[in-house]
Amino acid sequence: MWEVQKLLLVLLSLCALTGDSRGQPPEAVGKQQQITLATVSANYREGLLKLAREYEALHPGVQVHVQVQPPNGYETWLRTQIGTGSDTAPDIYNANYAIGFYERGLLVNLTPYMEQTNPYTNKPWKQNLDAQFLEKYKIGGDVAVLPLDFIEIAFFYNKDVFAKLGLKPPRTWEEMLSQADRIRKAGYIPFAVPGDADSYWSGTVGWIFRFFTDAYLRDAVPLVMSHPNDWDYNPRVNDGFKLDVSSPYNDATLIMNPERLIAAIRDKQIRMDSVRFQEAYTKIAEFASYWQRGFNGTNANSAYQLFLTHKAAMMLHASPTISQLEKDQSDLYPEDRFEWGVFSVPPLTQSRFHIPPFRGVGGAGAMWSVVKKNDAQTKLVTDFLMFTTTPHAAQTLVEEAVKARQSINGPLLIPGAKMPETMARHFNAFTNRGFEKLSFRGLADEQESVWKWTVWAQQYLDGRVSVDTCLKRYQETMLEAVPRVVHQMNYDMNPQTKDKVGK
Repeated sequence: MWEVQKLLLVLLSLCALTGDSRGQPPEAVGKQQQITLATVSANYREGLLKLAREYEALHPGVQVHVQVQPPNGYETWLRTQIGTGSDTAPDIYNANYAIGFYERGLLVNLTPYMEQTNPYTNKPWKQNLDAQFLEKYKIGGDVAVLPLDFIEIAFFYNKDVFAKLGLKPPRTWEEMLSQADRIRKAGYIPFAVPGDADSYWSGTVGWIFRFFTDAYLRDAVPLVMSHPNDWDYNPRVNDGFKLDVSSPYNDATLIMNPERLIAAIRDKQIRMDSVRFQEAYTKIAEFASYWQRGFNGTNANSAYQLFLTHKAAMMLHASPTISQLEKDQSDLYPEDRFEWGVFSVPPLTQSRFHIPPFRGVGGAGAMWSVVKKNDAQTKLVTDFLMFTTTPHAAQTLVEEAVKARQSINGPLLIPGAKMPETMARHFNAFTNRGFEKLSFRGLADEQESVWKWTVWAQQYLDGRVSVDTCLKRYQETMLEAVPRVVHQMNYDMNPQTKDKVGK
């Protein structure tokens, strides 16, 4: 901390002597400059505000605005701001809430800055970031997204209920369902699961379908990967690739060509009504039989309350729930508290297709991209990002979130940042899982196909339609979505040409 204070004093002195500020071009001196960071992550609000004030102290004449937007409507708001010339467009935003901006030329390519020295660490900027995650989120080989923290899902369980019934965390999917049967007979709900539309799209039910379909489609990865002569082919990561389903990270950095993926759906090389999907959906329905009654009418908060009040023995939830559950437990009366733990999603071992273990559906929780405006603004905003991706900054985000009793997504993807001891211990269940590569709930996040899939999936898990009917309708939905996605993304369906996406 003393080193940081000395750095602040030295830089402030230099600014006073030279009349300039680090990160500002000479022509900008004396002008009020603005940086706007628009995020949906209120968890880091206090830390970001503190860092904003620190940056302003280092750079007189610069104002940093931190806007915390509600998740609902955030993507729509972004699309009305970015690319329309709006004066209120943010400089930095959560990149995981809207796709296609970089392909349309609306975002800054940060690749040239990765080798530059971060003036706040005196090391190349890329050394302050997680190399694996930078590679994972490259777009066409370019760094357009900065992953800041890690988020993943796992099963939370009531240790007291498990101890009462003589149970231990399951080692296989089948063992987990066997335990669920015992738990239900003992009078508890085995799994608390929300089943509203949000859950199917971006929550628990969606996660389940994602890790199932990823496992059942691992063999299709070579089909849709970028091939030699494709516009996005990178021989460093794709050349000589051989699928190894025993390794959860085998295809982690593999570049997938979106037009090859669309073509595989169009040409029915990947079918939603295949025998693989039939088995996957049948097993999901079997799992759903252990969820609470009326789950399709339950939202995320109601499902969480079932677990918090001892009614449900397990729930599938994301890593931020660790700190949330600790907070909520401390708010309960002592007699209402219980011991809880976390275990990884166990592998399915009984399948005619011998599928590999389920992989993670998470990744980076907070991901920042820079909106392209002008060279001077890009230079300033990039400097601010260098400042906010130092070990000091990452530790500030964590410590301020803890003070404010806010949930933390997971470990910061910045070397040197330490997490609270309890969280670090619980988070072990979320690690070393690998990342999904192919999963479907609609086509390419196209909202009409997602909505139609949600309708049929809800009816299927409610027992109102058969698996054959559900998948037949799903296959029709995907084929109907192909021309819409091709039009929206302006694909020419030639994987060897780089299209002006969205133009």
